[in-house]
Amino acid sequence: MIVYDQLRISDDGHQLYIDAHVGKTSCFDGVTIESLYICLGSQVYETQTIDPESNGYIYRKEYDGDVLEIHECISIDDDSLIYNRTSFSKDLFFVYVGCSNVPEDYDYCASVGNYVLEVVFDDNLLYQKVMQFTKDLADDCQIPVAFTDFILLWNAFKASVETEHFIPAIKFYNMLFDNLGVGPAAKPCGCHG
Repeated sequence: MIVYDQLRISDDGHQLYIDAHVGKTSCFDGVTIESLYICLGSQVYETQTIDPESNGYIYRKEYDGDVLEIHECISIDDDSLIYNRTSFSKDLFFVYVGCSNVPEDYDYCASVGNYVLEVVFDDNLLYQKVMQFTKDLADDCQIPVAFTDFILLWNAFKASVETEHFIPAIKFYNMLFDNLGVGPAAKPCGCHG
């Protein structure tokens, strides 16, 4: 129903870009975009039955008329953002695009009522974490156990998101990026001192 063309956080962590449009197939004729909500991962439940309108959103925007696509650049200092941080870089976000005129028989795996959900986080965190291990890998040292743990956690996170098991996804995300102090640290192999 909704196709996300772009959903990412800027390299400096200060902007969140959201570009999305209503699917072009004839079964979506008449469907329009009416709202956009962004929630923190801590506000999302395993069953994914939350109503973002009443459950701790950090950003909300309503659209009037027959809106078929949106292009948003939300800045960290946007006045309509309810978010007390200096960067988007540490959190996992759940983005809901609300639609109207949804066909009654429509069943979409990543939807909640008339909302279509996607997950976004700062990809630079992944890059930085992987780069912590590259010096050892470049020297043909043994693969660090922490790197293997990181790869397994990354795959567990991706699988949890894809299968809509959001409580484990949030847990794995926090472990991946050590937001809870329990993630795999980059432990050097010992070849560099």
